[in-house]
Amino acid sequence: MQSDADNIPGHTAQGHMIAEHWARLAITYEGAVAELRSRGIVPDKAIPEDLHELDMIHMGGLAATDSLAQLAEIGRDHNVLDVGSGVGGPARRIASKHGALVWGVELSAPLYQTAVRLTELVDLQERVKFKLGSALALPFEGLEFDGVLMQHVAMQISEKSQLFGELSRVIRSGGYLAMHEIFGTKGEEPRYPLPWATEPAMSSLESLEDCLDRLTYLGFDIGNFLDLSEDGRQFHAQTIDACNRVLDEEEGHQGLSMEATQIRLRASESMEQNLRTGRIRVGMIVCYKKQG
Repeated sequence: MQSDADNIPGHTAQGHMIAEHWARLAITYEGAVAELRSRGIVPDKAIPEDLHELDMIHMGGLAATDSLAQLAEIGRDHNVLDVGSGVGGPARRIASKHGALVWGVELSAPLYQTAVRLTELVDLQERVKFKLGSALALPFEGLEFDGVLMQHVAMQISEKSQLFGELSRVIRSGGYLAMHEIFGTKGEEPRYPLPWATEPAMSSLESLEDCLDRLTYLGFDIGNFLDLSEDGRQFHAQTIDACNRVLDEEEGHQGLSMEATQIRLRASESMEQNLRTGRIRVGMIVCYKKQG
C-alpha cells in the first residue's frame, strides 16, 4: 500500500516501513486532547509543558531533550532544525524554553499533522514550524541553520552517507550537529522488537566509531560522547512497569491505545535487555562544522 512518504523526495522502502510503523504508535492529536482533559487541563488553555509527558517519543523524554539543548548551548533566536521531529515535542520545548526558532522535518504524515495541530494548540506556531520531508533530501537551502538536532533517527536509515551529507549541507560554517542517538556494537545482534523496528529490515544500527569517522570525513570537529546506556536501561525498565500497570487496568499509557501500549511494552522489554547486555548503546554528542 502506498503512503504519503512514498511521494516525498528521498523516500525509500525502509522509510515507508518506518513511517507506517510510527503512524501506528505515536500519540494522536485526539489522544493528546483526551489525555489533557483526563488530567483536568482545558485543551485551549494548555501550555507546552502540559504536553511533554505525551509528545516526547525518545528515550529519556523531556529531561533528555533539555540535556541535549544544554549540551549544544542552544540560544535565543538560533535557527534550529529538528530532523525526525515526530509529533513536535522537542521542537516546542527548544522554542519555549530556549527561545530558538525551530523547523521540524518529519517523514510520517500523521505525525507531521499532529505536530502542527499540537503546536497551534499551545500557540507556538510563530516560532515552531514543520515540513513533511525526508532526512535524505532535506527541504531547505544550504547553510540555513545554526544547528541541527537529531534524536533516535539515524538507526532507522541505512543510507548513512546521504543522511549525514544532508545534515552537513544545511548547517552553517561553525554550526553544530547535536545528536542523541542509538548505536550498535560489534557484539551480538540486538533482540527484537525494537521501538523503531519490528524486524531487522527496519533497523540500520551502526557503531559510534563508524558514525564519528563519517563526521570527521565531512569536516566536523568531534565533541565528547556522553554515554547514557544505563540511563536508557532505567528508562525502559520504568516504561515496562508503567505499561504493565495501565494494561492491568485495561487502559493505554499516556494517551495511547491499549494496542500501542502493548507494542511499546514489548519493545521496552527488548531494549532493557539490549542495553543491559551491551548489544546497544545510547548517548549524546555535539559536533561542530569547521569554519571555511
